[in-house]
Amino acid sequence: MPDWSYQTLFKPLLFLMPPERARSFTLTAIGTLAKLPGGPAMIELMGHMQPPAELAKSVGDLTFPTPVGLGAGLDPAGKALDALSRFGFGYIELGPVTLEPLSYPGLTLRETMDVSLTYSAPLENPGVAALEECLRRSPAVAIPLGARLGFRPGAALGEATAEREQLISRLQPYCSFFSLDYRAHQGEQPWSDAQWQEHLSRLRLTTKRPILLVLPPGLAKEEWLSLLSIARTAGLDGIMVAGGVKKAPTDAKASQALLYQTGKPSREAALQSVRWTRQSWPDCLLIGSGGIIEPADALAFLEAGADFVQLHSGLVYAGPGLPKRVNEAIWQTRAAHQAVGTTGVDDCKKQAAASVTADSAAKQDRAARGFPAWVWGLLLGIGMIVGGALAWLVAVSTVILPYDERFLQMTAEQLAQISPQLLSFMSHDRICLAGTMISIGIIYAQLSLHGLQSGIHWTRAVLLASGAVGFSSFFLFIGYGYFDYLHAVLALLLLPLFLLALRTPASRHLPALPPERHNDRVWKMALWGQLLFVVIGFALTGAGLVISLIGITGVFVPSDLVFLCVSAEMLHAFNERLIPLIAHDRAGFGGALVSDGLAVLLISLWGFRRGEAWVWWTLLLAGIPGFAAGIGIHFAVGYVDFVHLLPAYIAVLLFLAGLVLAKPYLTEATKKGD
Repeated sequence: MPDWSYQTLFKPLLFLMPPERARSFTLTAIGTLAKLPGGPAMIELMGHMQPPAELAKSVGDLTFPTPVGLGAGLDPAGKALDALSRFGFGYIELGPVTLEPLSYPGLTLRETMDVSLTYSAPLENPGVAALEECLRRSPAVAIPLGARLGFRPGAALGEATAEREQLISRLQPYCSFFSLDYRAHQGEQPWSDAQWQEHLSRLRLTTKRPILLVLPPGLAKEEWLSLLSIARTAGLDGIMVAGGVKKAPTDAKASQALLYQTGKPSREAALQSVRWTRQSWPDCLLIGSGGIIEPADALAFLEAGADFVQLHSGLVYAGPGLPKRVNEAIWQTRAAHQAVGTTGVDDCKKQAAASVTADSAAKQDRAARGFPAWVWGLLLGIGMIVGGALAWLVAVSTVILPYDERFLQMTAEQLAQISPQLLSFMSHDRICLAGTMISIGIIYAQLSLHGLQSGIHWTRAVLLASGAVGFSSFFLFIGYGYFDYLHAVLALLLLPLFLLALRTPASRHLPALPPERHNDRVWKMALWGQLLFVVIGFALTGAGLVISLIGITGVFVPSDLVFLCVSAEMLHAFNERLIPLIAHDRAGFGGALVSDGLAVLLISLWGFRRGEAWVWWTLLLAGIPGFAAGIGIHFAVGYVDFVHLLPAYIAVLLFLAGLVLAKPYLTEATKKGD
């Protein structure tokens, strides 16, 4: 459920449901997907959410892949732990958890005008036994896990301490850190400073794992600083600003409940709390959260002094792509700072080392073959364009080549006597193939020029996936008893270029773009454009598979035979080699269309970023020859069956709408200081 599907399709539907039902439905769906064979790979394919390796952050013996975490309360039962761990988070905070299940008739409100969630405390949870079972079933979680520890409502100080000690003991095999919610005792007799000191000090002795005190934003400064002092004296490792601000009940049903509001209304109070903490306790581990709805919010928390940022309500309002976008904004902000020399010496050393390594790899690459890999990829693209243009020229002139006539033992004039439309029909197949080849060539050239040249890893993955399918489709011809010499020669010439273009790994995660900060109108429009291009990519891939399947089975669809005014049996009777020749053309077109569709699909899934103008131009330029050939040739030869062309008409409309919607986002770079 990436942003292009969440914001456009799923969010409007989910927001029609009550919040609890929408959450349960979503977590069950993505949790089930992650458990299916190939499910994790599908999540990665759809979102490509692996964060840049440079974002990894160490705290003691712990290494977090990114400084972006998921806060407690979103998935208290751990239904979707495997799936959520693949969304680009650096850690997940489990819970809140208590020893026994806590079934509290809580209240959850989704207030879209405020971009917030309101809920009552304490939060229900299935208990530690259920959480342990969930963790035992989730060995694939490769990121650190934490647990927010609660206790039974109304428990006395000693009972609360004992419960949390048991929780630490039971969860220690699975969790890398623990957090203690200050609000757990609220509604009862408040604890004194001495009692808090005793409670935290005893828990500190229970484990060597990091322990953080969770404080809700909105506390008075005096109370906040007092709690910081207690936590520091007790030997805790840091502070987590989380939980939302208190909200007054709005109706009789909630009049007795403690209500907390997370989201945009809690942001300023949370930022202020982060600043107080960093000023008062400079070396503590500090996690900030509260109203992080867009990347700019996360950057504000880091600038205020937080070591990590934690998402919660933002995942509901912005979508599951938010951690990826925050990761990229952090990376790009750091890269921009490094470019102007505002980072520390260590960062500069890392950048210099990376530069030396990249230069060394480039020199080795040039020494190995004379050209860097991207040049071979560019030559591959140009070769595909030239080959497609030559095939187009043949298809609009002679249609068939001398070796086709030798195979059939018939001339073009004799073929025309079988059916006046036969040569036009064969021309229609071959021009469709030629247009698709030109489209693929444009994509490969653009991927090489703008992606491989910069070492962007996703562009190499697109080239590998599309090219592997395209070159493999050549073997479809073997089953027809007809060897296409021209196609074979072209494949032999281009295959080495394809392999040379892939010989150098591409490890760079992102291009040098300004960080994307806001969920603005341009971004939301682009999600619709991205959705349309994803649909086009899937449709082209599916159409290519169908055409290939038709080519190796029935060869013709009913409208083909209507256009030809002849049956397949009659064609076979005239020349038993004729249908294999036509089937070979169809298989070639189908394989090329799958290759083209995969390239469009993966570019649409992975390449949409603000300011990536080359992506927009690639989709535009690649679409023109493909659609011009696929639709134009039908009108040129008079094959204008509406039902037959309807999928192409729909694809063109989606193509034009996608270009219009995505253009402002892809072609207008983020403004400096935005």
